Amino acid sequence: MKLATGERNLRWHLACLALALACAALAPAPVSAGGKVPVDPEYQPAARVPVGSVPTIDLTAGMLQSGRLQMPAFGVVNTARLSMQLELSGMRQPDSKPVLPAAIEARPEYTLAAMPVLPVVSERARQIYARGLARGMNPRAFSKIGDCMSVPPYFLTPFDIGTERYNLGPYRKLQSTIDFYDGSFGRKSLAVSTGLTITAAFSPMWSDASICGSNESPLGCEVRVNRPSIALLLLGTNDAYNGAFFGASMQRAIDFLVERGILPILATKADNLEGDDHINNIIIGLARDNQLPLWNFWRATRALPNYGLVSDGFHLTFAKNRFNDREALTAGWVVRNLTALQAIDAVRRGLDAP
Repeated sequence: MKLATGERNLRWHLACLALALACAALAPAPVSAGGKVPVDPEYQPAARVPVGSVPTIDLTAGMLQSGRLQMPAFGVVNTARLSMQLELSGMRQPDSKPVLPAAIEARPEYTLAAMPVLPVVSERARQIYARGLARGMNPRAFSKIGDCMSVPPYFLTPFDIGTERYNLGPYRKLQSTIDFYDGSFGRKSLAVSTGLTITAAFSPMWSDASICGSNESPLGCEVRVNRPSIALLLLGTNDAYNGAFFGASMQRAIDFLVERGILPILATKADNLEGDDHINNIIIGLARDNQLPLWNFWRATRALPNYGLVSDGFHLTFAKNRFNDREALTAGWVVRNLTALQAIDAVRRGLDAP
């Protein structure tokens, strides 16, 4: 009787051991270290052109002084590219620790308050433009890449409709630029949409399926169809809560345009939805590091009632585009259209300069 009990105990222990071994075999294997993070297969970093210039700023007038300018070249934006790769792979970093496009030194001439409203054209910008013309880009066409602040019929469209929709007043010299880019002001861009972010500008889900290819992004489609020599890059408002990836995605858009010989014009925004102006500061840093024209719309709105914004804090106040009317010039949309036209005019003249 005792032997039978011992046999049962032995069999019970053997059964437990077999069960433990079976459970161990079913357990998932540990993930090995050193795996590669997936990245966008179409993205290739662009080589930098080591030329550029630093603006000499007249802080009393808020305008750039004339003359050739010099500055050392800046390095490749490695931190931004890593952030972009993490975004594309789904490994998002916390928004509480935004990754800037580069290590930006504190320099008083590169601040929102100090940078002038209108851009200057660097030697590198001229090289980009010349390369584009050699590749067949249209010298009389520009494109817009933007959100609800760039949609027709509000943004620039009146300049293509006719003088019944605008009055240049004391800015009559701008008419030559309106004539030069005839058709670009009112044209519906394939890369402008309400709610657009810089990441969405690369997503085929945001493309016009009736015009664009099935795998073509809004940015790629717009460039293919319009073949512009200049592109206004007007994003940031809808990126206010995804600032950790804004700089990297903007750098990607800049590289995309520059590789094709299209000169980007960067622009700050009037709002501060993010609360600390870091989107605008990133834009200024990108303009500096890439030696690109900057339209500082933020500065143009500082003297306007509520900075030219309605009560929601980001849509612009409206009035007719009468640049000879002081009351109209207190509206956000009027100042946006005037300073945008001035910025395009400044770039056009800068590109023609010897």
